[in-house]
Amino acid sequence: MATTNGLPTLKIAFEKAAEAVVSRNKKGIVAVMVRDAEEQGLYTINSAVLIPEGLGEANKLHIRSAFEGSDRGDPSQVVVAVIAPGTENTEALEAGLKLLESCSIDYLAGPPDVTEEELEVLNQWVLAQRELYRTVKLVRPFQTTGSDNMGIIELDETGLANKDGPITAAAYCARLAGILAGIPMSMSATNVAMQELTAVTQRSLSQQVEAINNGKLIFVHDGLQAKIARAVNSLTTIPLDGKEDWSKIKIVEGMDLIRYFLRNTIEQNYLGRYPNTYDNKQLLVTAIQDYFYYLESAGVLNPGESFAEVDYDRQLAWINAQGVSTTDMSRQQVLEYQTGSWVFLRCGGRLVDAMEDFEVLFNNL
Repeated sequence: MATTNGLPTLKIAFEKAAEAVVSRNKKGIVAVMVRDAEEQGLYTINSAVLIPEGLGEANKLHIRSAFEGSDRGDPSQVVVAVIAPGTENTEALEAGLKLLESCSIDYLAGPPDVTEEELEVLNQWVLAQRELYRTVKLVRPFQTTGSDNMGIIELDETGLANKDGPITAAAYCARLAGILAGIPMSMSATNVAMQELTAVTQRSLSQQVEAINNGKLIFVHDGLQAKIARAVNSLTTIPLDGKEDWSKIKIVEGMDLIRYFLRNTIEQNYLGRYPNTYDNKQLLVTAIQDYFYYLESAGVLNPGESFAEVDYDRQLAWINAQGVSTTDMSRQQVLEYQTGSWVFLRCGGRLVDAMEDFEVLFNNL
């Protein structure tokens, strides 16, 4: 007889995972890298007052900017990687990234004086982490060619300034990463205001549209304040199995968090714990579907479109690969076939976007 002992624990685990996706209680973490002769190492801090005292004043201000967030929310934590000074090679940066591998982070900003060679190292590190289903996304300055990846956000600004003078895009990435980390799942960073900026790169409307379509995150100034024009990542080549909205930071953030919590919850509460029977597979399917229902009710996923089920096609292919004829098997027999240690599931849903584009018709009666 199939065991059902683990169902309550699994259900509770998925409920907690869903709540974490919605509220970002366990996410919203930004990592910032700085160079300093003192205090080298890794620091996880949840308040600007805890910034290491021994750091230089410029580095303290840089880290403090990551805490600022926006009127839509603040990051829950800032992870600071203090690396050795010097840009003659990438060894110090690589050592800092090695430290960051022990952390769960959502957005990463390199040093304010990051070099082109270091940017390539950062790109490759982030892509490797994402291959491992981690949620980190890189916020970096745009150089000469776009990264064309949903996990890399490129700030293309050469005219930034505040009351103290010009600011480079590289130096502003920590501030931007903190903004993105603080945005709730129900909102996007589009139109977020940055009150401290007095100037942004001057572009015509057509140049703004062209930059955004080329995967560049840019700012606009409406005469009152500077704002994020459209919260996009650098993805411009949509995969054959992809969607155009994968170029939006909000959508990718939702995809990342759901995949992260789904994978972790299964690994921590299900993997290796139960016999691989059809009944236990269905328990897992039910728990995942309930998880999606919660996200639907919270406005993260579109209601009525989420699903989870045993994957008939992959299960059929696995059986055939074992040399077993499936010619006379019914669909249900295929679904109930014992598949060793393998569990083949398929699930999905439609992430809800934020209101960003409006068309209002006014009739003058």
